[in-house]
Amino acid sequence: MAFLLILDREHKVLWVKSKNRISDDGWMLPEVEDPVNKPSNRLNVELLSKQAFIPLKSSLIGKKLIFDIFRNEQQLYLFLCPGKESSEILFDLTKYKNIQWNPINCIEEEECFSTLTGRSIIEAYYDILLPEFDDRKNRFHIVKNGFGKKDIDEHNQMILQGSSEFFVELVEQYNLYRQPLPKIGDHTFLNNWKGLPVAVLEITGVALEPFEKIDGYIKDSENQKRDGINKTVEQYRKYFQKWSKKYNKQFSDSKSVLISQFKIIRKLNEKKMDYLDLT
Repeated sequence: MAFLLILDREHKVLWVKSKNRISDDGWMLPEVEDPVNKPSNRLNVELLSKQAFIPLKSSLIGKKLIFDIFRNEQQLYLFLCPGKESSEILFDLTKYKNIQWNPINCIEEEECFSTLTGRSIIEAYYDILLPEFDDRKNRFHIVKNGFGKKDIDEHNQMILQGSSEFFVELVEQYNLYRQPLPKIGDHTFLNNWKGLPVAVLEITGVALEPFEKIDGYIKDSENQKRDGINKTVEQYRKYFQKWSKKYNKQFSDSKSVLISQFKIIRKLNEKKMDYLDLT
C-alpha cells in the first residue's frame, strides 16, 4: 500500500476519512494500491490519487520511502492540488464532504495518522520540497502574500529583489487555518503562483498592530519610500478586502495584522525543480 499526502497552495494537508470506519471520528490518510515501482508507472499512481474518494486535479511533485510505526517500508506520494482561486476554474475541495484541511505546520511529531507518525510525515515533506536544506524547524509558515497570480508574482519579485523588507498578513488568516503565528527564528516559505517554494525566509522581527498603523512601518523602510506609502497601504487594503470577501468576513482598518521582518536564507532555483513543475 502507498499513502498520499495532498497539499493545496498554502500547503494545508488534505486528510480523507476512511470509508471503512464511517463512525470513527479520526481522520486517515487515503491508501491506494502501489503499482510496481518504476518511473513509467508515475501516471498510474497519479490516476489512482485522482480516483481516491474524491476527484482531484492534482499533480505528483515527489515521493519518499518512509517507515510506518511497525517499521514497514511505505511509499509516500506528495501531490499538490492548486485549489480554487478567483481567476481559475478548478475543483473547490471545500465543497466536498468527508474531508478536512489541516495545516502541515500544525502536525506534531508525536501524532500518528493511520500508521505514519507525524515526524515521518514532516521529514518526508521537507525532503521532497527542500532537498539539501539542512537547517530545518518544525514551524514552517506560508507567506499569504496576494490574491491571484498577478498579486503573488509582483509581491514575490519585490521580496526577491530586496525591494520589500517586511510583509503584512491578516491575523484572521492564521486563525482560519488554525496555524500558530510566526515567531522570531521561524522559517517561512515564499511560494509562487503554482504553490511551489521559490525562497526560504527566516523571521527576524514580529509585531502585531491594527492595519491603520502599518504606514509607520512603511515610513521606516528605505526601499518602500520610493514606491509611495499610500500606494503600498492601498495594495495591502485591496488584497485584504478581497480575501475577507471570499471568506465572508468584514475588513476594517482596525483589524489586527502581523508585520514580519525577514531575511532571505535560501533562494530556490526553479530550473532545478523541474520535477516539481505543475503541468
